[in-house]
Amino acid sequence: MAADEAKDQESAGIPWTDDAQALLKKVPFFIRKNVEKEAEDYARSHGMARVEASVIVRIKASKSSEGGESSASPEIPAPTPPPAAESSSSPPSSRETVVAESTRTAEPPPSKTSHSSSLREFASFVILRIDPEWRKVHPAEVGHGKKEFADVVRTFESQIASSSYSLVGLSGLGDVLLWRVGTNIGLLQEMTGKLLSTYLGRYLTVEKSYLGFLGETGTRSPFLPRNSRFIHVRPLVRSKDWPQLPDFVREGSERERRKVTEGFSGVRMTMASSYGLDESDLLMIMESDSAEAIVDLNQALQTTEENRYLHMTCRGLTGISRPLGEVLDMLGGV
Repeated sequence: MAADEAKDQESAGIPWTDDAQALLKKVPFFIRKNVEKEAEDYARSHGMARVEASVIVRIKASKSSEGGESSASPEIPAPTPPPAAESSSSPPSSRETVVAESTRTAEPPPSKTSHSSSLREFASFVILRIDPEWRKVHPAEVGHGKKEFADVVRTFESQIASSSYSLVGLSGLGDVLLWRVGTNIGLLQEMTGKLLSTYLGRYLTVEKSYLGFLGETGTRSPFLPRNSRFIHVRPLVRSKDWPQLPDFVREGSERERRKVTEGFSGVRMTMASSYGLDESDLLMIMESDSAEAIVDLNQALQTTEENRYLHMTCRGLTGISRPLGEVLDMLGGV
């Protein structure tokens, strides 16, 4: 008798949320019934009162990994499954707190501080552009994609310090700027690969990537970005005449640049060496709470002797510091 009642309840089905029904309609009609049954079975087995959008997202991901749905419907990108089972389709309301901003003010990991005198750190700047198709993705999948992206950043935060900046409306080169500092170039590369492997990463293109060495800059170690509102990053390429100059001329030019910079107390400038690492020779990094101060310093540097030996075709870009959750929200598709 009890078995018959359980069978009747199973055949009756369970309620569906509007978001879940909307995602189900995107599934090709010839497998829609199977997905519907699989979703209801999953919800029952996990004690859920209704079928939510997150269940469909998981099933689509599993179909994609098996090569089933992806081959039948290539126009519908299938998200990768979230790291843990959830009973809610919407991303956590506190996702803006799960951001790289925390790495700015956090104390450096003990493993780094124990031998700071020999620490060799690298600064990586990755400029990402969002595909406009991202704004057409269903809100439930958008939330999953943003959370998955932020989770990758958090996974690496014990080894790589990350800061996020929005370029939306400020640069035609891209929409997101990630500044990361680490001692292992291979780990920086691995993190980038994992970010691009997320569901959001499928809609991102790396427009530019700059890499510089921070080990000889004289800055504190480990190096962490300042809590400044604006950042200006400019790759510098020196002319072929620069290496031919006498040592005292080059050293004098660099002292002149440092002296000019010291006159702008509201701007923190860091120089990273890119020789042999990147297409540029140096990376000039400016941090300030005043965009006007950054403009004024750039103008003052135009008058220095060193500037005569720089290719002016290398222009910088300016971003606004924001928590990673806000940076991703500004990509649209919310």
